Amino acid sequence: MAEQPGALHLYPPSRGRFAVPRDHFRFTSAAQFDLTYLSYDAFARDARSPVLFYAGNEGAVELFYNNSGALFTLASRLGARLLFAEHRYYGSSLPFGAASFTPANLSLLSVEQALADYAALLLALPAELGCRSARPSVDPSRPLCDTVLFGGSYGGMLAAWHRVRYPHLSLGAVASGAPVDFYDGVQSRFAAAVNRTFAVYGGKGSGCSSALQAALAAADAATPSQLVAAGIRPCDPMGGDAAMLDYPYQSRFVGLLPPNPVRRACGDLLAPGEPLRRLHSAVLRLVNGTGALRCVDLRAELVGGRPGWWADGSDLGACTELPLEPITSDGFGFYPEASGKQAAQLADRCADRFGVRPRPGWMGLAFGHGADYRHHSNLLFVENDKDPWQIGTESVASGGSVRRFVAAGGAHHQDLRFPSPLDAPGVSAARRVVEETVRGWLELNPRGSPARDAA
Repeated sequence: MAEQPGALHLYPPSRGRFAVPRDHFRFTSAAQFDLTYLSYDAFARDARSPVLFYAGNEGAVELFYNNSGALFTLASRLGARLLFAEHRYYGSSLPFGAASFTPANLSLLSVEQALADYAALLLALPAELGCRSARPSVDPSRPLCDTVLFGGSYGGMLAAWHRVRYPHLSLGAVASGAPVDFYDGVQSRFAAAVNRTFAVYGGKGSGCSSALQAALAAADAATPSQLVAAGIRPCDPMGGDAAMLDYPYQSRFVGLLPPNPVRRACGDLLAPGEPLRRLHSAVLRLVNGTGALRCVDLRAELVGGRPGWWADGSDLGACTELPLEPITSDGFGFYPEASGKQAAQLADRCADRFGVRPRPGWMGLAFGHGADYRHHSNLLFVENDKDPWQIGTESVASGGSVRRFVAAGGAHHQDLRFPSPLDAPGVSAARRVVEETVRGWLELNPRGSPARDAA
């Protein structure tokens, strides 16, 4: 099936720029830079209409605007405005312009700085968007708009962490595919989650997970010349993207992938022939959808000087606060489970490239682990069961206004994408849960008006 439509074409945004401090936590400099945001207000009924605020990920904001179609469907039903904020150091939101990516200037790229950017923008929404709260203000000197935060993957982590750090600036957050408790001790569970996706969604009675493990074991034992003889030419990384992005339609969110890529890769892995050649066919299907690549690099680790629109920033994050990858292999992307030596290798490469070393325990200390979310409010974690990253919220303690919902048959934050006839019922159910939850936070009646005005 053809790719889904893009929101940029269907809902052309307005582009805004908002000045934020380069360093929110240093009081000796007033230097600022412009943070880019995209907004869309055609669904808003009046100034009191709520705002759905997307916390930008590791990339240009247009990418996430274009791939978050479900938010536009939701906004149309709620009569809401939308705003997508760009993450510092991505797209056009560069604190030092063209010089932003020197090791010294990259020091201001952190989760805490990004959260503070979004906090400053939330405070400025009445001026930026012309909105105002439908609720009585507890502080007339600091008006706010009725805002719900959203995000997927790293953006979902930011949305959740914003509720932890700045709960007074929003009414709630929906965090999709957001592994907020993905720290030490989860490597084996991630590998098991990948294998489960291949076993369950690889095709009826496929035995695909076993075939995958056999092929990877053969690759792990092979010499470089044997890999080349099988057609596996080093150059571009294989990872867990197939399990994570197993959408039922063609997608380009992380490169070009065919519909149901896990099932297609399993077809290659289960075909007759030598395990290495079958692995080669499966890898090419997953990383060479355009047919343009001439080689595949099974030895490229996360911090390796990769080209691309997000490499410098995301690599630095993995070298400091978010060493989430590579965690399940010693050289083969997310497969197979690692022995552990790659953590030291990663730290050495981080020191060589950026002059920094990872601090794996910092995010758990700064924002808590899953069980600690019982202390917070108005948080909905949405997971999809094909997505191995879902293990990063298994420990979240649901209760009160903190909830976790798992969509059967869904891929990585598929619930944020435009609805499709190919969506599994569980994905549609997740979107209904999101709408019901957000209405409750906003105190809206089914027509999208404040409940107290419904009479």
